[in-house]
Amino acid sequence: MNMAKCNSELEYKPDFQRAQKYWDAFWAHDIIDRSPVIIWYGNPEEGFINHPMKNDFSETISKLDLYFDKTLFMGECMPCYRPDFGPDQMAAFVGAPLISGPKGTNTSWSEKIVTDWKEALPLTIDGSNVAWLRMEEYHKVIADHAKGKFLISNLDMHSNIDLLEGLRGAENLLFDMLDQPDIVLKALADARRLYTKVFNKFWSYGKKDKLGSTSWINLYSRKKYNPIQADFIALLSPDMMRKFVLPAIEEEAQFLDHSCFHLDGPDALKHLDDILAIKEIDCIQWVPGAGNKPQIEWPDVLHKIHKSGKATIIYAKPEQIKAIHKDYPSSLVVYETTVGTEEQGLELLNWLVKNK
Repeated sequence: MNMAKCNSELEYKPDFQRAQKYWDAFWAHDIIDRSPVIIWYGNPEEGFINHPMKNDFSETISKLDLYFDKTLFMGECMPCYRPDFGPDQMAAFVGAPLISGPKGTNTSWSEKIVTDWKEALPLTIDGSNVAWLRMEEYHKVIADHAKGKFLISNLDMHSNIDLLEGLRGAENLLFDMLDQPDIVLKALADARRLYTKVFNKFWSYGKKDKLGSTSWINLYSRKKYNPIQADFIALLSPDMMRKFVLPAIEEEAQFLDHSCFHLDGPDALKHLDDILAIKEIDCIQWVPGAGNKPQIEWPDVLHKIHKSGKATIIYAKPEQIKAIHKDYPSSLVVYETTVGTEEQGLELLNWLVKNK
Protein backbone atom coordinates (compact mmCIF):
# COMPACT_ATOMS: atom_id res chain seq x y z
CA MET A 1 0.00 0.00 0.00
CA ASN A 2 2.34 2.75 -1.20
CA MET A 3 -0.03 5.66 -0.81
CA ALA A 4 2.18 8.68 -1.36
CA LYS A 5 4.59 8.27 -4.25
CA CYS A 6 4.51 11.63 -5.95
CA ASN A 7 6.84 14.32 -7.25
CA SER A 8 6.75 16.91 -4.48
CA GLU A 9 9.05 18.51 -1.95
CA LEU A 10 8.34 15.56 0.33
CA GLU A 11 7.60 12.23 -1.30
CA TYR A 12 5.34 11.10 1.52
CA LYS A 13 3.47 14.41 1.78
CA PRO A 14 2.33 15.48 -1.71
CA ASP A 15 0.41 18.41 -0.20
CA PHE A 16 3.29 19.55 2.01
CA GLN A 17 3.13 23.20 0.97
CA ARG A 18 -0.63 23.34 1.53
CA ALA A 19 -0.25 21.86 5.01
CA GLN A 20 2.48 24.36 5.87
CA LYS A 21 0.02 27.21 5.32
CA TYR A 22 -2.43 25.69 7.79
CA TRP A 23 0.31 25.47 10.40
CA ASP A 24 1.29 29.09 9.70
CA ALA A 25 -2.30 30.09 10.43
CA PHE A 26 -2.34 28.00 13.61
CA TRP A 27 0.72 29.69 15.13
CA ALA A 28 -0.83 33.06 14.26
CA HIS A 29 -4.02 31.96 16.08
CA ASP A 30 -5.95 32.17 12.84
CA ILE A 31 -7.60 29.68 10.48
CA ILE A 32 -7.82 29.30 6.72
CA ASP A 33 -11.09 27.36 6.56
CA ARG A 34 -10.82 24.97 9.55
CA SER A 35 -8.63 23.97 12.47
CA PRO A 36 -5.51 21.93 11.67
CA VAL A 37 -6.12 18.20 11.86
CA ILE A 38 -3.45 15.51 12.26
CA ILE A 39 -4.93 12.36 10.71
CA TRP A 40 -3.14 9.01 10.62
CA TYR A 41 -4.32 6.29 8.26
CA GLY A 42 -2.54 3.02 7.63
CA ASN A 43 -0.86 0.33 9.66
CA PRO A 44 2.07 2.00 11.43
CA GLU A 45 2.52 -0.90 13.86
CA GLU A 46 3.97 -2.98 11.05
CA GLY A 47 6.76 -0.45 10.74
CA PHE A 48 7.48 -0.01 14.43
CA ILE A 49 11.08 0.99 14.97
CA ASN A 50 13.07 0.22 18.08
CA HIS A 51 15.67 2.89 18.85
CA PRO A 52 19.07 1.53 17.79
CA MET A 53 21.44 2.59 20.54
CA LYS A 54 23.35 -0.57 19.69
CA ASN A 55 21.45 -2.23 16.84
CA ASP A 56 22.53 -2.00 13.23
CA PHE A 57 20.96 0.96 11.40
CA SER A 58 19.99 -1.21 8.43
CA GLU A 59 17.14 -2.75 10.43
CA THR A 60 15.88 0.71 11.33
CA ILE A 61 15.93 1.84 7.68
CA SER A 62 14.09 -1.28 6.55
CA LYS A 63 11.33 -0.82 9.15
CA LEU A 64 11.19 2.89 8.43
CA ASP A 65 10.49 2.30 4.74
CA LEU A 66 7.78 -0.21 5.65
CA TYR A 67 6.18 2.32 8.00
CA PHE A 68 6.08 5.10 5.40
CA ASP A 69 4.82 2.81 2.64
CA LYS A 70 1.91 1.72 4.83
CA THR A 71 0.90 5.10 6.27
CA LEU A 72 -1.02 8.01 4.76
CA PHE A 73 -0.43 11.38 6.42
CA MET A 74 -3.70 13.24 6.03
CA GLY A 75 -4.69 16.79 6.82
CA GLU A 76 -1.79 18.52 8.53
CA CYS A 77 -0.08 15.30 9.61
CA MET A 78 3.59 15.45 8.63
CA PRO A 79 5.67 12.39 7.68
CA CYS A 80 8.59 12.34 10.06
CA TYR A 81 10.99 10.19 12.01
CA ARG A 82 12.79 11.01 15.25
CA PRO A 83 16.28 9.57 15.72
CA ASP A 84 16.04 9.09 19.44
CA PHE A 85 17.26 6.91 22.31
CA GLY A 86 14.32 7.53 24.64
CA PRO A 87 13.47 9.85 27.54
CA ASP A 88 16.77 9.79 29.45
CA GLN A 89 19.08 10.42 26.51
CA MET A 90 20.04 13.87 27.87
CA ALA A 91 21.32 12.16 31.01
CA ALA A 92 23.25 9.77 28.76
CA PHE A 93 24.87 12.70 26.95
CA VAL A 94 26.41 13.85 30.24
CA GLY A 95 27.65 10.42 31.22
CA ALA A 96 24.86 8.23 32.61
CA PRO A 97 24.75 4.72 31.13
CA LEU A 98 21.55 4.28 29.14
CA ILE A 99 19.49 1.10 29.45
CA SER A 100 17.17 0.38 26.53
CA GLY A 101 13.72 -0.98 27.17
CA PRO A 102 12.57 -4.39 25.92
CA LYS A 103 12.54 -5.04 22.19
CA GLY A 104 9.31 -3.71 20.75
CA THR A 105 9.29 -0.65 23.01
CA ASN A 106 10.79 2.78 22.46
CA THR A 107 11.65 3.60 26.04
CA SER A 108 14.89 3.77 27.97
CA TRP A 109 16.13 4.80 31.39
CA SER A 110 19.41 5.99 32.77
CA GLU A 111 21.50 4.62 35.58
CA LYS A 112 21.58 7.14 38.43
CA ILE A 113 25.22 8.11 38.67
CA VAL A 114 25.20 11.19 40.91
CA THR A 115 25.83 10.56 44.60
CA ASP A 116 27.28 14.01 45.36
CA TRP A 117 26.48 17.06 43.21
CA LYS A 118 29.70 18.78 44.21
CA GLU A 119 31.71 15.95 42.65
CA ALA A 120 29.41 15.68 39.61
CA LEU A 121 29.49 19.35 38.58
CA PRO A 122 29.91 20.91 36.16
CA LEU A 123 27.55 18.97 33.90
CA THR A 124 29.15 18.84 30.45
CA ILE A 125 29.01 16.81 27.26
CA ASP A 126 32.31 15.11 26.53
CA GLY A 127 33.06 14.90 22.83
CA SER A 128 33.95 11.22 23.29
CA ASN A 129 30.63 10.37 24.98
CA VAL A 130 29.30 7.15 23.44
CA ALA A 131 25.62 8.20 23.37
CA TRP A 132 26.48 11.60 21.90
CA LEU A 133 28.63 10.13 19.13
CA ARG A 134 26.04 7.44 18.37
CA MET A 135 23.31 10.07 18.15
CA GLU A 136 25.40 12.02 15.67
CA GLU A 137 25.88 8.88 13.60
CA TYR A 138 22.16 8.10 13.84
CA HIS A 139 21.21 11.55 12.56
CA LYS A 140 23.64 11.36 9.66
CA VAL A 141 22.18 8.03 8.52
CA ILE A 142 18.56 9.18 8.82
CA ALA A 143 19.25 12.58 7.24
CA ASP A 144 20.73 10.87 4.20
CA HIS A 145 17.73 8.54 3.92
CA ALA A 146 15.18 11.32 4.53
CA LYS A 147 16.21 13.52 1.57
CA GLY A 148 13.11 14.47 -0.37
CA LYS A 149 10.96 11.99 1.53
CA PHE A 150 10.17 12.99 5.11
CA LEU A 151 11.10 15.29 7.98
CA ILE A 152 13.50 14.57 10.82
CA SER A 153 11.89 15.36 14.16
CA ASN A 154 13.62 17.22 16.93
CA LEU A 155 14.79 15.31 20.00
CA ASP A 156 12.65 14.45 23.00
CA MET A 157 14.76 16.64 25.26
CA HIS A 158 13.71 15.87 28.86
CA SER A 159 15.88 18.80 29.88
CA ASN A 160 16.16 21.05 32.98
CA ILE A 161 14.86 19.31 36.13
CA ASP A 162 14.11 16.06 34.27
CA LEU A 163 17.78 15.85 33.29
CA LEU A 164 18.76 16.14 36.95
CA GLU A 165 16.27 13.43 37.88
CA GLY A 166 17.81 11.21 35.22
CA LEU A 167 21.17 11.58 36.92
CA ARG A 168 20.15 11.46 40.58
CA GLY A 169 16.75 9.77 40.89
CA ALA A 170 13.49 11.36 41.99
CA GLU A 171 13.61 10.72 45.72
CA ASN A 172 17.22 11.78 46.14
CA LEU A 173 16.65 14.89 44.04
CA LEU A 174 13.68 15.93 46.18
CA PHE A 175 15.78 15.66 49.34
CA ASP A 176 18.57 17.60 47.65
CA MET A 177 16.20 20.43 46.79
CA LEU A 178 15.23 20.68 50.46
CA ASP A 179 18.63 20.10 52.04
CA GLN A 180 21.03 21.75 49.60
CA PRO A 181 19.03 24.00 47.27
CA ASP A 182 22.01 26.09 46.17
CA ILE A 183 23.89 23.14 44.68
CA VAL A 184 20.73 21.98 42.87
CA LEU A 185 20.31 25.47 41.41
CA LYS A 186 23.93 25.31 40.27
CA ALA A 187 23.28 21.95 38.59
CA LEU A 188 20.20 23.42 36.94
CA ALA A 189 22.27 26.29 35.60
CA ASP A 190 24.52 23.71 33.90
CA ALA A 191 21.48 21.86 32.55
CA ARG A 192 20.05 25.08 31.13
CA ARG A 193 23.29 25.82 29.29
CA LEU A 194 23.25 22.35 27.74
CA TYR A 195 19.77 22.81 26.27
CA THR A 196 20.78 25.08 23.40
CA LYS A 197 23.93 23.04 22.71
CA VAL A 198 21.93 19.83 22.28
CA PHE A 199 19.03 21.39 20.39
CA ASN A 200 21.20 23.30 17.92
CA LYS A 201 23.45 20.31 17.28
CA PHE A 202 20.65 18.06 16.10
CA TRP A 203 18.55 20.82 14.57
CA SER A 204 21.32 21.03 11.97
CA TYR A 205 20.34 17.68 10.43
CA GLY A 206 17.56 17.19 7.86
CA LYS A 207 17.42 20.71 6.38
CA LYS A 208 15.14 21.92 9.17
CA ASP A 209 16.09 25.51 8.37
CA LYS A 210 14.38 25.04 4.98
CA LEU A 211 11.78 22.35 5.63
CA GLY A 212 10.72 23.25 9.17
CA SER A 213 10.47 21.00 12.20
CA THR A 214 8.24 18.75 14.23
CA SER A 215 8.74 16.54 17.28
CA TRP A 216 7.10 13.88 19.45
CA ILE A 217 4.14 16.21 19.95
CA ASN A 218 3.12 16.22 16.31
CA LEU A 219 2.82 19.94 15.69
CA TYR A 220 4.83 21.48 12.85
CA SER A 221 6.50 24.85 12.34
CA ARG A 222 8.64 26.36 9.61
CA LYS A 223 10.83 27.64 12.47
CA LYS A 224 12.37 26.20 15.63
CA TYR A 225 9.62 24.23 17.38
CA ASN A 226 9.82 21.71 20.19
CA PRO A 227 7.77 20.57 23.16
CA ILE A 228 8.81 21.86 26.57
CA GLN A 229 8.35 19.57 29.53
CA ALA A 230 9.32 19.09 33.12
CA ASP A 231 7.49 15.98 34.28
CA PHE A 232 9.15 16.23 37.68
CA ILE A 233 7.04 19.29 38.59
CA ALA A 234 4.15 16.97 39.46
CA LEU A 235 6.12 16.20 42.66
CA LEU A 236 6.76 19.85 43.53
CA SER A 237 4.79 22.53 45.34
CA PRO A 238 4.08 25.72 43.37
CA ASP A 239 6.73 27.59 45.37
CA MET A 240 9.39 24.96 44.69
CA MET A 241 8.45 24.82 41.04
CA ARG A 242 8.77 28.61 40.73
CA LYS A 243 12.13 28.63 42.46
CA PHE A 244 13.80 25.72 40.71
CA VAL A 245 12.10 25.02 37.41
CA LEU A 246 10.08 27.97 36.11
CA PRO A 247 13.12 30.03 35.03
CA ALA A 248 14.36 27.13 32.89
CA ILE A 249 10.94 26.69 31.27
CA GLU A 250 10.79 30.42 30.52
CA GLU A 251 14.29 30.31 29.04
CA GLU A 252 13.49 27.38 26.74
CA ALA A 253 10.29 29.09 25.56
CA GLN A 254 12.24 32.25 24.76
CA PHE A 255 14.84 30.28 22.81
CA LEU A 256 12.31 28.45 20.64
CA ASP A 257 10.24 30.16 17.95
CA HIS A 258 7.23 27.98 18.73
CA SER A 259 6.60 25.68 21.67
CA CYS A 260 4.02 23.44 23.29
CA PHE A 261 4.17 22.64 27.00
CA HIS A 262 3.56 19.00 27.94
CA LEU A 263 1.34 19.11 31.04
CA ASP A 264 1.26 15.56 32.35
CA GLY A 265 -1.33 14.33 34.85
CA PRO A 266 -3.62 15.86 37.48
CA ASP A 267 -0.71 16.43 39.89
CA ALA A 268 0.73 18.93 37.42
CA LEU A 269 -2.45 21.02 37.17
CA LYS A 270 -1.46 23.08 40.22
CA HIS A 271 1.21 24.65 38.01
CA LEU A 272 -1.07 25.52 35.08
CA ASP A 273 -1.45 29.21 35.98
CA ASP A 274 2.32 29.66 36.10
CA ILE A 275 2.74 27.95 32.74
CA LEU A 276 -0.05 29.99 31.16
CA ALA A 277 1.66 33.17 32.34
CA ILE A 278 4.68 32.47 30.10
CA LYS A 279 3.79 34.50 27.03
CA GLU A 280 6.23 32.71 24.71
CA ILE A 281 4.50 29.34 25.17
CA ASP A 282 2.03 28.96 22.31
CA CYS A 283 0.23 25.73 23.14
CA ILE A 284 -0.49 23.33 25.99
CA GLN A 285 -0.68 19.58 25.57
CA TRP A 286 -2.86 18.43 28.47
CA VAL A 287 -2.46 14.68 29.06
CA PRO A 288 -4.54 13.30 31.98
CA GLY A 289 -2.40 10.18 32.33
CA ALA A 290 -3.17 6.49 32.64
CA GLY A 291 -6.12 5.59 34.84
CA ASN A 292 -7.78 9.01 34.57
CA LYS A 293 -10.76 10.07 32.48
CA PRO A 294 -9.86 10.86 28.84
CA GLN A 295 -8.71 14.30 27.78
CA ILE A 296 -12.01 15.35 26.17
CA GLU A 297 -13.70 14.89 29.55
CA TRP A 298 -11.65 17.74 31.04
CA PRO A 299 -13.41 20.70 29.37
CA ASP A 300 -12.69 22.99 32.32
CA VAL A 301 -8.95 22.57 31.76
CA LEU A 302 -9.21 23.06 27.99
CA HIS A 303 -11.41 26.15 28.39
CA LYS A 304 -9.00 27.65 30.90
CA ILE A 305 -6.13 27.21 28.46
CA HIS A 306 -8.10 28.81 25.63
CA LYS A 307 -9.18 31.75 27.79
CA SER A 308 -5.50 32.51 28.34
CA GLY A 309 -5.06 32.80 24.57
CA LYS A 310 -3.07 29.60 24.17
CA ALA A 311 -3.93 26.69 21.93
CA THR A 312 -4.48 23.01 22.76
CA ILE A 313 -4.21 19.65 21.04
CA ILE A 314 -7.35 17.55 21.35
CA TYR A 315 -7.03 13.79 20.90
CA ALA A 316 -10.30 12.16 19.90
CA LYS A 317 -12.06 9.89 17.44
CA PRO A 318 -13.65 11.56 14.39
CA GLU A 319 -17.18 11.34 15.80
CA GLN A 320 -16.00 12.76 19.12
CA ILE A 321 -14.35 15.66 17.31
CA LYS A 322 -17.65 16.48 15.63
CA ALA A 323 -19.48 16.30 18.96
CA ILE A 324 -17.19 18.74 20.80
CA HIS A 325 -16.05 20.98 17.96
CA LYS A 326 -18.61 23.71 18.66
CA ASP A 327 -17.35 24.05 22.24
CA TYR A 328 -13.87 25.31 21.36
CA PRO A 329 -12.43 28.19 19.27
CA SER A 330 -11.25 26.84 15.91
CA SER A 331 -8.25 29.15 15.92
CA LEU A 332 -6.92 27.63 19.16
CA VAL A 333 -7.37 23.91 18.49
CA VAL A 334 -5.42 21.17 16.73
CA TYR A 335 -7.18 17.81 16.47
CA GLU A 336 -5.28 14.53 16.28
CA THR A 337 -7.00 11.29 15.31
CA THR A 338 -6.73 8.01 13.42
CA VAL A 339 -9.14 6.74 10.79
CA GLY A 340 -10.02 3.34 9.40
CA THR A 341 -10.31 4.46 5.78
CA GLU A 342 -9.02 7.31 3.64
CA GLU A 343 -12.63 8.28 2.93
CA GLN A 344 -13.30 8.69 6.65
CA GLY A 345 -10.40 11.12 6.91
CA LEU A 346 -11.56 13.16 3.93
CA GLU A 347 -15.09 13.28 5.30
CA LEU A 348 -13.85 14.68 8.62
CA LEU A 349 -11.82 17.39 6.87
CA ASN A 350 -14.83 18.41 4.75
CA TRP A 351 -17.11 18.41 7.81
CA LEU A 352 -14.76 20.75 9.68
CA VAL A 353 -14.74 23.20 6.77
CA LYS A 354 -18.55 23.25 6.69
CA ASN A 355 -18.76 23.63 10.45
CA LYS A 356 -15.91 26.00 11.20
